[in-house]
Amino acid sequence: MRYSDFSVNSIDLSVIGFPLWTLATRGWGAKDTDLSIYLLQQAFEQGINFFDTADSYGKGYGEELLREALSPVRHEIVISTKFGYDFYSPQLDVDWDGKNFDPEYVVYACEQSLRRIGTDYLDMYFVHYPSYAEVENDDLYEALEKLVDAGKILNFGIATDDRPEAAEIATLLAFERGLDLFHTPFSLLEQELVDLFSQMEKHISVIARRVHSFGLLEDSYDPKIFQESDSSNHPVLKKILEMRPHYDFLFEDWEESVPDVALRFAITNKNVASTLPNISDVDNLRQYCLSADKPDLASDLMSLIGEVYSEQKDNDNDEGKE
Repeated sequence: MRYSDFSVNSIDLSVIGFPLWTLATRGWGAKDTDLSIYLLQQAFEQGINFFDTADSYGKGYGEELLREALSPVRHEIVISTKFGYDFYSPQLDVDWDGKNFDPEYVVYACEQSLRRIGTDYLDMYFVHYPSYAEVENDDLYEALEKLVDAGKILNFGIATDDRPEAAEIATLLAFERGLDLFHTPFSLLEQELVDLFSQMEKHISVIARRVHSFGLLEDSYDPKIFQESDSSNHPVLKKILEMRPHYDFLFEDWEESVPDVALRFAITNKNVASTLPNISDVDNLRQYCLSADKPDLASDLMSLIGEVYSEQKDNDNDEGKE
């Protein structure tokens, strides 16, 4: 396993991490707890030392899995979790957009996450999908800074979602709040936000999720399935479905597997501290670990991928002006 230059608590992050949404959230199929614990332990045995969850994944279940599986090696791993979905209040449901970023709630949510994970500190604590108005709240950052001062969290950042103003939110936070840690989608088909970070004078560290872009960059990808589903109503998916065919030449000319190139593309980016491919069984865990051990993609291939993306974005902008 390779490790990045990004370090938390003197631990360099593995270039791939384990996202617990595949084990703890609906939509991924029922997971046996013993199997989930086995997968997490196998990930650690294969060199993965970064584990990403959220308090809302299974309403705390993802965090509890970490305690069950990895508490003996807690000080050898990096754990990130997220807060903001207030599933504690009976009138709110995590599937509804019920958010709470009040200072008292931030402290409460942190304490509950610490209890469920069975630890006295969190390596990374992410604000989970805030709106523009919510990230302008001074009280939120004061609460987070107090948690840092108390040793409850070591770092904090923002997990961005797909809202149109995501780039504007990230820019505001980077320059006005001085934040340098973001949890965001990044793939061959979704490069815009991380490209923005690369142009900033300050260095931004990215935890890259959705590296296989909703499954469009996996071996099982079938365009007919996506076209016939309701997925095209997703605000981002419609655009990247249109972009996907423009990358077919990569896998024809280079004779590389689609998921391998997609994952290594994200790993190679200078801003990416670690990536979060969807790990749901032993086979894809093994395959992603093999990809992680391969060298970075060549600079000419990285440049070509960037050129294809820029060309398609320019075409989209031109069509929008017509």
